[in-house]
Amino acid sequence: MAPAATSGSSLSVGDAMKWLSNFVSSVAIVMVNKQLMGASGLAFQYATTLCGLHFLCTMSVRFCKPGGGRGGGRGTSGGGGNAGGGGGNASDNKSALPREKLFAFVGIASTSIISLNLSLMLNHVGFYQLAKLLQIPAVCLIEMAFLGRKVSWRMARAIALVMFGVGIATLQETSMNFWGTVVAVVAVLSTSAQQILVSRLQTEYSISSNELLGKTAPLMALSMLTVGPFLDQLLTGSFITEYYWTGESIAFLAASCLLAIWVNISQYMCIGTFSALSFQVIGHVKTVFIFFFGWLLFSIPVTWNNIFGGMIAILGISYYSHVANAEKERERLAANRGASVGA
Repeated sequence: MAPAATSGSSLSVGDAMKWLSNFVSSVAIVMVNKQLMGASGLAFQYATTLCGLHFLCTMSVRFCKPGGGRGGGRGTSGGGGNAGGGGGNASDNKSALPREKLFAFVGIASTSIISLNLSLMLNHVGFYQLAKLLQIPAVCLIEMAFLGRKVSWRMARAIALVMFGVGIATLQETSMNFWGTVVAVVAVLSTSAQQILVSRLQTEYSISSNELLGKTAPLMALSMLTVGPFLDQLLTGSFITEYYWTGESIAFLAASCLLAIWVNISQYMCIGTFSALSFQVIGHVKTVFIFFFGWLLFSIPVTWNNIFGGMIAILGISYYSHVANAEKERERLAANRGASVGA
């Protein structure tokens, strides 16, 4: 029994480090981008083009040869050290991601980024935040409809508590319009589908998170840098070539791109290890801390709604983590009992 406990303990530490990596990198890039893109900062308002530059830099993971195989802990040992190599065995054949699925993923991910930026332009900020919050139930519904996932009542209560807390902390006065709502729905569905696919493709083809990112980043960079400048011109009224560059803006752009590599690696790793649903739910703790660091670094006012909602969200996330771990443990024990009976 002792070895199993030790294994579970080391896995928990490893999982915590993955979440911590994503948390630190995500909060850091938001703070850098606030200075880079904010009207009171450096006013680089070309968000879609910036995403393209992020993926252009993220292409560097193609030159990394991780020894650990798939980013998630759920894969079989067959997808281990050979995921990034060219050994020519059955594992390598399985890890060959079909071109049509690669293009479908890039199409969905590009739609997600473009529709999120359009949603921010067409909608009131309160409705934009509400739409982002609805990604949690959207992930649930898509996984239930297409993947046969079951969500227990305890899990549903934990998710509802997180949504309630984040809603109190982030939602402001809001309004709706037809085209803004349509774009918001597209953004919610495409973002949810993209995150689910990150997990599914790693599992189905036994590829590492870095390998999947290395395959998708070049195409994402191409699509974003092709469409981005023109979409940004539509959104901002100016083309990127009209931006006045300074040493400070170049330094912050470089910092944003370097942090984006870290964000993308840690995001694909977390989704591959856990699930799109867990990434959405637990990831909302970043929203709470962004309020704190925004107040600390940029003197952005923090309201009692932010504080009270953030406390409820953290409580909900803690409850969700407890429920998810308990359900995983029950599944593990049930699998062990089934293996013992079969033997």
